[in-house]
Amino acid sequence: MNGLISLACLALAGGCDANSSNSASYNPGGAGASTSDGGADSGTVEPLPQQLDFVPTSALELSPKAVRVLTVQTVPAGKFRIRFALLDPTSDGSPRDAALDASEIFTNSDGSGHVTLTAPSTPTTFTVRASAGSAAQAKVSVSVGAAGYTRLRVMPSYSGQRAVSEWTATARRGVTCSKLTGTPPPDGPLVAIAAPPDPLYLTKVPVGVALAITLRAGHYVSGCVDLSALAENDDNTVLVYASDRPLNLADTSLALGFGPSDSRPGFDKLMSSSATVVESALLGDSKNDVAALLDAMHDVTPSLERDAFGAARTQHDWDSVLEGAFGKSAARRVRDPAQRWVSAGLRAFDTADALSGRLSALGSGALFQLMSVAQLSPANAGFSTAFPGTWSADSSDVLLLGTDLTWVPSRLVTALAIAPALLEVPSESTLEAALAASVDCALVGKVLLAYGASPGTAIHSTCDEACATNTCVGAVAALWKRARSASGSAVAALSVTATGVAQVGDRAEIIGLHGSWVGQLVIGADTAPVSGALSATSSTP
Repeated sequence: MNGLISLACLALAGGCDANSSNSASYNPGGAGASTSDGGADSGTVEPLPQQLDFVPTSALELSPKAVRVLTVQTVPAGKFRIRFALLDPTSDGSPRDAALDASEIFTNSDGSGHVTLTAPSTPTTFTVRASAGSAAQAKVSVSVGAAGYTRLRVMPSYSGQRAVSEWTATARRGVTCSKLTGTPPPDGPLVAIAAPPDPLYLTKVPVGVALAITLRAGHYVSGCVDLSALAENDDNTVLVYASDRPLNLADTSLALGFGPSDSRPGFDKLMSSSATVVESALLGDSKNDVAALLDAMHDVTPSLERDAFGAARTQHDWDSVLEGAFGKSAARRVRDPAQRWVSAGLRAFDTADALSGRLSALGSGALFQLMSVAQLSPANAGFSTAFPGTWSADSSDVLLLGTDLTWVPSRLVTALAIAPALLEVPSESTLEAALAASVDCALVGKVLLAYGASPGTAIHSTCDEACATNTCVGAVAALWKRARSASGSAVAALSVTATGVAQVGDRAEIIGLHGSWVGQLVIGADTAPVSGALSATSSTP
């Protein structure tokens, strides 16, 4: 009986395992007993097909890294274990980095099975073998041809300080870096984009030709390298050194603010000298503020009535009468409130953004267009609106700026006094009205009417109490106008030298600036150093 079993094994499957000699195994679809092969467990019995084929059976021609699903079919149909291997058909062939997604599978009940092949990255030939025991085997030849292109990893090398959020690499054939124009040059037809530290890969890069590889971050950092012909493999790598594009001052437009925030005693004293000029102008040639007020009232009186005003003033001793009415404040009735407001205004000027405007290119230099002086219009503050300057930048993105500002000192200090005046006298809308209220022109009208040419009726001619009050208001305004013009043709000059670290935009234009400045104020024969903070943000022209 054992001899008959052995003959049956030989007939069906080319031999049986010794452990199966005393029992028949289940063999779906008519398969014979198993035989160990390619790592099958020795001594096991499993069903084997009679025949195994690749479907289709023709050789495969693939491109590098191509992916193909391979199908096998058993005869008879059934569930069988199929093992796969990649083989060298000749000494010249090699599967290299080819890969299968599984080394063994089980077929479906219909006898079909599938495995996925990934072709190697370089041209070669090899064989895929499928086996179910030693008797049932199938092979298919694979030929991987040249694709004519490869993958290139671009590695940036950048030691600058500018922030890089994204790298763009490009490749261009038939040209060298020296032939490319622009900083950075235009992108090539092959483009790869990645955020650091992610790898940067150019795909389908042509092989066998020289290339120019460009690298940029925005349009403010760039580099280029010439690359000799590449071969088809996945290890192609090129290092590209990138450097900062010089600061693009031509496209820079900044909202710039600075001021004497680090003012020094000498600077404050020199600025206060302008306040002294203003105060002196309020007094003029008069002996005290009462006399200055009455002199100004005389001057604003209509010309045909001035003689009557002067006669009544002398006859009724208006100077003494008003001094008595004003009491202790009489001698500085006009100057004291003016001095308070001017001093407060000068303190408000010592801020980091007292001077603000737009900084932009002017030819090879710069132009500072002044827009605000301590929140006042430049014209009201005695400034021009445009000041030419010089600027330059170093390789560390530090901007050096120089300009000279000029203004009329008395115009500045009187303009700075407006805000404190209106804060102290909120019922009025102008400094002149606030000063008239502080002097108390209503009181002046009452006193002069009581001591007028016609007491209780007119101070002179037909000028009644309301006329007297209005004349006082006009006189105060005239005194303030004289104070505003007290500097005459004299100007104050402030030389400014500033440095700041620039924040760079996509085109290497400056979009932000933080730094400091130093300068020297010159008024007449006197000078004083000054310094402060400086900042700027991007501004649309």
